[in-house]
Amino acid sequence: MHVRFWVAVGLGAALAAAPATSADDDLAKALATLKAVGKEGKGNEDAGPAWKAVVGKGGAALMPTLGAVDDAHPTAANWLRTAAGAVAEAERTAGRALPAKTLEAFATDTRHAPSARRLAYELLLTQDPAAKARLLPGFINDKSPDLRRDAVAARMAELDDISKPVTRADYEKLLPFARDKDQVEFLAKAIDKLGGRASTTEHFGFVTAAHLVGPFDAPESKGYTTAYPPDAATAPDGAFKGKDGAEVKWAPAATADRYGTFDLNKLLGKHKNAVAYALAVVVAPAETPCEVRVTSPTSVKTYLNGKEIFGRDEYHHGDPFDAHTGRGTLKKGENVVVVKVCQNDQPQPWAQRWQFQVRVCDDTGGALPLEQKAVVDGQPKTVKLGYNPTPAADPKEEKK
Repeated sequence: MHVRFWVAVGLGAALAAAPATSADDDLAKALATLKAVGKEGKGNEDAGPAWKAVVGKGGAALMPTLGAVDDAHPTAANWLRTAAGAVAEAERTAGRALPAKTLEAFATDTRHAPSARRLAYELLLTQDPAAKARLLPGFINDKSPDLRRDAVAARMAELDDISKPVTRADYEKLLPFARDKDQVEFLAKAIDKLGGRASTTEHFGFVTAAHLVGPFDAPESKGYTTAYPPDAATAPDGAFKGKDGAEVKWAPAATADRYGTFDLNKLLGKHKNAVAYALAVVVAPAETPCEVRVTSPTSVKTYLNGKEIFGRDEYHHGDPFDAHTGRGTLKKGENVVVVKVCQNDQPQPWAQRWQFQVRVCDDTGGALPLEQKAVVDGQPKTVKLGYNPTPAADPKEEKK
């Protein structure tokens, strides 16, 4: 009797445990299927059923789904975030509470993906609205761009309260934490109005001094895939055969634009089916991880110390701020950043811009303690990254 009793109990316990184990395995498989989604529709056929399977697991799937975003491809991350959102919505509709403490721990853990942390924070607020006032101040220097933006916006709203006295120092203290262009613009103007000076060029770490060479001939808009000698440039040296057989050499150039725009149509002349290169020397005080962010309406490649770190062959697709990001590590001392900027032959008026911006920053988009080599008054100098090296530039122009 005793033996049969314990056998029966053991069997019953095993049977009771089996569904949970099976459910965990099913969730893991569904999440793995969603994480397998990639570029150009890879894995999309299997993603739909897997998404439904994840959502069908209910509240138990919420935190594993958020966690799965950590190392997921951006396309897969979108599937996972929408699945987590659908799970949370279903739980709320059913009248079940979300795990507030677990969501808060996830949202404040910087080891998780920024986009997943933001979603966890938003879900937390639906359960615990008071968490906003409690957590936002701690996000002011966060790696998540969205959480940081919310924190800066909240502080800006406090400063905008006309019932409280505000000093220039209040805005100057907040500016270093801002990363988004609109917030930086607002704070810089507020500082200017109160008698200070805030340089957006320095704030973002734009390269304002470089050497240019070009144009090179790029028939049939094949400049992006064609290798030219400056692809491997480590110094602004040498003369090359350029467009229409003309000799082209590196020449120093500078921009007084407060967002670091180099207009190649003005600097090199208006050309179509052409390629130009910009070479900048950035000086780091120590080995430093960095991002090289380039904005251009045309095809570009970015090189850091001779290594390609970014490339995109797409023309006249718009040029949103920080459109292209390459990641690398600056070595102590001088580092060479080369940007290859292409132009095709489209005749439409909106396809005539040939320009670029480049900045070097940390992984949040914040300034690094860097310098750049520049030619000032005909003499080589080392100046702060973002410094306007053009003597004739009117400082007031930078404030407009």
